[in-house]
Amino acid sequence: MYMEQLKEFEEERADFIWKLHKTLYGTIQGTHDWTENLNKIFEGHSYYKSSTNPQIYSRVMDDKLTITLTWTDDILGALSILEGESLAKV
Repeated sequence: MYMEQLKEFEEERADFIWKLHKTLYGTIQGTHDWTENLNKIFEGHSYYKSSTNPQIYSRVMDDKLTITLTWTDDILGALSILEGESLAKV
């Protein structure tokens, strides 16, 4: 992804490098921030990251297993009981 500098800044500040204060979707920093935020959310809900695949999270609560697989912004889930769907979405 390539971003162009605003014309007002090209003449006066041509030698400056501009820093983003908020990440943008599709940038490397955006991907990093998305992953970091997702990790915090899953860990906050007692999920554990797989040691073999960082996109797989799982948790066991009251003998009920929940497994999720995340690829970019798509999430696929598998549950040991049908009622677990509502628990997984909490």
